[in-house]
Amino acid sequence: MTAAYLDHAATTPMHPAAIEAMAAALATVGNASSLHTSGRAARRRMEEARETLAGLLGARPSEVIFTAGGTESDNLAVKGIFWARRGAEPQRRRIVTTPVEH
Repeated sequence: MTAAYLDHAATTPMHPAAIEAMAAALATVGNASSLHTSGRAARRRMEEARETLAGLLGARPSEVIFTAGGTESDNLAVKGIFWARRGAEPQRRRIVTTPVEH
């Protein structure tokens, strides 16, 4: 019998090409916020990735935001919806969520 992995909410098996690309990226050093040569190279790689993703998603690069993980991403999405609607409908100030959201 072949095993079926069904817990994709926790983690998802990576495609071999993604593993290869990630291993190559992890072999380089540089803080994208630093001004030294390695930092500038890291910033360049991040901006290239942002542009690639934007192109694939039909978005502008400024609309692609990298975060540290799922919690920060969820938080940003919910806050973004709240801020966008706040001006249009000031009487609607509640966000309803449950523990199963994350």
